[in-house]
Amino acid sequence: MDFVQNLKLLCSFYNSTAEVCRKMGVNRTQFNKYLSGQIQPSKANLKIICDFFGVEEFEILMPHEKFRQEVMPDHTLAQQHPALPTYFSKMMELYDQSRIGLGRYVGWYYEYYYSLGFPGRIFCSLIEITPRQDGIGFSRYERLIPVAAKGRKVTHCHYRGIAINLCDRIFLMDYETLTINEITQTVLFPSYKSQLTRLFGVKIGVSSKSHREPACTRVMYQFLGESIDFRKHFRHCGLYQPDEVDADIREAIDNRQERDNPLFIAIGE
Repeated sequence: MDFVQNLKLLCSFYNSTAEVCRKMGVNRTQFNKYLSGQIQPSKANLKIICDFFGVEEFEILMPHEKFRQEVMPDHTLAQQHPALPTYFSKMMELYDQSRIGLGRYVGWYYEYYYSLGFPGRIFCSLIEITPRQDGIGFSRYERLIPVAAKGRKVTHCHYRGIAINLCDRIFLMDYETLTINEITQTVLFPSYKSQLTRLFGVKIGVSSKSHREPACTRVMYQFLGESIDFRKHFRHCGLYQPDEVDADIREAIDNRQERDNPLFIAIGE
């Protein structure tokens, strides 16, 4: 039953069990049997589950209380902060008002930027911007591994956040759901083209590795469509050498600063 409770907790960070099964590529009926405790997953399926959620096999089999406290610390905002400070109330108001303005950006993207934790490497992750009941949210899925590497252990990270449209800019704020060790903010220019292809801006965050200096990097979102084959596109994500990435992408995320300009400014269209 500890495994069942741990699995339910991991699934709670997604909108539905159906979403988890679709993105993981597992049979929903069989997965529901895991959640109900009717059957245990095979060793192969257990590895698929752990890789997707970014946890180790020994961790997902921990006693539930230990798992919740050590691997997935409880951060239920409603329980800990029943009365939200004014700042968060205003943010939720802006979040709610942004649904109409951000509707055209719903869909999937590749996100490219120079890695904060692996200097000189270009990082590609998968972004989903999606409508929710209270506004426009987004998820970010990461594979921390060089794409060309074979047989190497893969670390997965999952971020969830909100999107706010304010003064003709798109503000994305998220947190890492599995370790709760990072908050990032991305500010993007909107697209004025009739057909959405790319978004440009800057990202502020910290490395997930031992050095934790805050850093800023230019970022580019490449639109993939409103629906995709998640597993196929996720396999494309990871760390690249610069010469493994198209020249126009390298140019868009180049972090060199303009001469005599004291500000680090995003590159637009």
